[in-house]
Amino acid sequence: MSDIKIYSFDKCPYAQRTRMALIEKGLDFELIEIDVYNKPEWFHEISPYGKVPVIVHEGKTIFESAIINEYLDERYPEVALMPTDLYERARARIWMDYCSNYYLPACTRLLRDHKNEEAQEQNLKRIKERLLYIEKECFEANKDGVFWMGNKLTLVDLHYAPFFERFGAYEHLFDARWPDECVKIRLWWDAMQERQSYLETFLPTESHISTYSEMMQRIAS
Repeated sequence: MSDIKIYSFDKCPYAQRTRMALIEKGLDFELIEIDVYNKPEWFHEISPYGKVPVIVHEGKTIFESAIINEYLDERYPEVALMPTDLYERARARIWMDYCSNYYLPACTRLLRDHKNEEAQEQNLKRIKERLLYIEKECFEANKDGVFWMGNKLTLVDLHYAPFFERFGAYEHLFDARWPDECVKIRLWWDAMQERQSYLETFLPTESHISTYSEMMQRIAS
């Protein structure tokens, strides 16, 4: 029996990034699916925030996906998912912060403002700006390799991948588009879709369209 349990929800991008980290590291784990819209009472004893993912490792509980992933990387360094160079490690954390505080909020506004045509126009413009920034400041600046930090996959790639998977739903529901200039981001995404960690965790675009449609109904009500 594995000494790692992960409480997950297959539709949750945050849980997906931690499942991807576990797979990339080749770690055995017990997967326990939680319906976050109908959580069992006992789950609140495990998850203080009532959210997924949560891992229980050696009897100790850790939550918040970015923190879990860094814990796993430090606890199991045999397959390293962060740079060893301290500057590069800091740069990796800057890019993860950019996802959490710039790229992702720009995307989530599409849901919040789906009935506001003027706001949506600005939201789509903002997403384009974020993608162009990533293309120029990250991928064009890399000396080699297709991944976020160069030629080696890191936690940064796992941090972004679930949200790029969902971009197809943004296209379908909100007419979002990747700028034509984002050539290297597309190469990165092609490479990510070949990873076993992605193949074992992804959901089809139709599933995300359904999920976001339901979320918009809840927002409206």
